[in-house]
Amino acid sequence: MKQICRVLILMLALAGGSAVFASEADLDGLAAIQPLVGDWTGVGEGDPGTSAAARHAERAQDGRYIMVAGRSVYPKQDKNPKGEVHTSLDVWSFDKARRLIVMRQFDNLGFVSTYVQDRAASREGHVVMVSESMENVPAGWRARYTYDFIGADEYRELFELDPDGKGFQTYVTGRYLRDRP
Repeated sequence: MKQICRVLILMLALAGGSAVFASEADLDGLAAIQPLVGDWTGVGEGDPGTSAAARHAERAQDGRYIMVAGRSVYPKQDKNPKGEVHTSLDVWSFDKARRLIVMRQFDNLGFVSTYVQDRAASREGHVVMVSESMENVPAGWRARYTYDFIGADEYRELFELDPDGKGFQTYVTGRYLRDRP
């Protein structure tokens, strides 16, 4: 009888532990970037000049991911005599093992980059993502994105590059306002 009681107690303890683990798994690891979801219009300023930009972000695959399609158009200007168009597809996920947000970015120029959240630099309303791997980019380059959420209808984006290991330098800043229907 004592043996049966011990087995029942052990089973209840394990079931309780499973319930705690399941509830942790149900937490939204992407909550910090949930404000990106929606349609945005913005202006970028930086090395390639001034751009008009748009972003569309939505939850995908039963809410497990956030996908962001972006387009920035740099018209002909003194800083950029030919002009250019940048498009990107960002796929955000939450790595449960590392407990970090991960972004994989695919750029029309052929760059494919993986960014991971810098937990020490991030805080509520301020998310910092640092490159973990970069394809089709010269060896040694690093990049960093910073997202600052200014209320429900505005965010700012900072993109920095470190081509030579001497520290990040601003490449482009952007200010985005939520589109209203």
